Amino acid sequence: MIVIAALVAAGIALGVVVPAVLTRVDFGAAPGVGMMAWLGAIAAVFGCGALVLIALAWPGDPPGEEFAGGVVRSLAAIEPVVVTWTARLIMPVVAIGMIVPTGQLAWIALGHRGRGVARRRRHNELVEILGRADPAGAKVVRLDHPIPLAYSVAGRGGYVVVTDGLARCLTDAQWHAVLAHERAHLRGFHHHILGVCQVLARAFWWIPLFAAAPAALTTLVELAADRTAAASTDPQDLCAALNTVAAHATTPVTPLGFVDEALAMRLECLSSAPESRSAARRMAAVMAFATMLLAPIASVVAVGLSAGLVLLLV
Repeated sequence: MIVIAALVAAGIALGVVVPAVLTRVDFGAAPGVGMMAWLGAIAAVFGCGALVLIALAWPGDPPGEEFAGGVVRSLAAIEPVVVTWTARLIMPVVAIGMIVPTGQLAWIALGHRGRGVARRRRHNELVEILGRADPAGAKVVRLDHPIPLAYSVAGRGGYVVVTDGLARCLTDAQWHAVLAHERAHLRGFHHHILGVCQVLARAFWWIPLFAAAPAALTTLVELAADRTAAASTDPQDLCAALNTVAAHATTPVTPLGFVDEALAMRLECLSSAPESRSAARRMAAVMAFATMLLAPIASVVAVGLSAGLVLLLV
C-alpha cells in the first residue's frame, strides 16, 4: 500500500500539477529541453500507472514495500488488514485498469493512423499530378501556385513541398533557411511526436498533462526547427522569410506549417542576443529539473500523510 500510494501521488503530480507549471516556463531559448520535459512527464505518467498495476497484481508485498514499511511502520502495520479486505477486488481492478485504457488507446491510435495514411496517400497522388521535383533540392517538390507556402510531409520518403510563390518572394539565403526549417521537422520526427501527443490527448483527455501536450509541443517543435535552421543558415534570413511569408499568408495556419500562431515568439527567439539566449536556456533547464522534482515530493508527502492518518486511527 505504501508503494502504491507513493506511485499514485507521483502520477497525479505529473498529470495535473506538472502541465500547469510547464506551460508557465519559457522554453523559447531551449525548445529541446521543453520537449524532453513534456515527453518525459508523459512517459513518467505511463510508468507510474504501469507500476501501480504491477504492484497491485504482485504476489505478496511488491518490491520496495518492505523498505518503505520499515520507514513508515505505522502504515505497514495495518497493511495486512487492508490487503485482506481488498483481496477480492484487486485482480478485477488490475484487469480493468489494463484492458480498458489499453483498448481505448489502441482503438484511437489505429483510427488516427488509418486517417493519416489515407490523407497522405491522397496528398501524394495530388502532388504527383500537380507538383514537379525541384532540380536544386533533394526531396523538394515545387507547386505552381502564387501563394508563398512551405511544409513537410512525413512518412516513408518524407519530402518538402514549396510553391513558386515562395520562391518569387524570398532571396536565395531565405529560401535555404526555409528548406532547413522544414527538413529539421523531418529529421526530428516532429510529425510523429505530435501524432502521439494527439492520440494520447484524445484517449486520456481528462488528464491535464495529455490534454495540454499537443499545443505545447506544437510550439516547441517549431522553435526547435527554427533553432536547427538558424544554426545551419542565418537567423536573420529565417526571420526575414517568416515575416515575408506571414505578410502574404491568406490561408489559416496549420500545425507544422511554416508560419503558425507562435510567430511572434519565434521571431523574438531568433532575434535575441546570444548572451540572453544562453541565460534563458540555463533558466529553462533549471525550471524543467525543478518541475520534475514535483513527482518524488508528492510521493513523500503522500506517504507522510498516510502515516499520519494511520497514527490517528490506530
